[in-house]
Amino acid sequence: MVLAATVGPTMTSYTTGELTAIVIQVAIVLLILRRSYAMAQGVPFSAARLVALPALILVLWGLSELESILLTPWALPYLIAADLAILIGTAAAFTGVAERVTQVVRGPAGSWSYRIGFSLTLLFLCAFVVRLGVAVALFPSSLEFGSPPGGFPPTEQQAVLGFIDGLFSMSAGLLVARSIGISRKVRIARATDAVPKVP
Repeated sequence: MVLAATVGPTMTSYTTGELTAIVIQVAIVLLILRRSYAMAQGVPFSAARLVALPALILVLWGLSELESILLTPWALPYLIAADLAILIGTAAAFTGVAERVTQVVRGPAGSWSYRIGFSLTLLFLCAFVVRLGVAVALFPSSLEFGSPPGGFPPTEQQAVLGFIDGLFSMSAGLLVARSIGISRKVRIARATDAVPKVP
């Protein structure tokens, strides 16, 4: 009981804003699971759909970074630069992987569809869910936007914030990598298909 009191709040001590933020993040996880399952079965190619989910995650990532500035004034530029490097580095490292594991098919009517395995989704979900779990257990106010009324959080919570921001950057990078990799594979398939076949 003493440990629970010192590490994080009990269920009844969450604010409405914190609970709302948690519900939104769980909804995002479920949305990504649903979309990833469809991708594993095969879906028609749609650039808008492929951009929508990473765009949503990047907006949330940007809000998270702004929140870090409010909670940890020393975070700019050090932690912000580190988080950006993690996001870009993860996207660069996994774009080729996403491209390799994507299968592209052209339908009889000329439409394109693709299928991609669940591996990148599992990596994303692990990073995202671990981040969410750590935040809920140790620093739930970091999930909602706005400076806390009591001033800056203690050093321990600032360290937790740095950790969960790093995990969020990694998960966002994985989602960006998946979209870029799929787009590249479809673009290559279209270009190859457009080349006249030599008889």
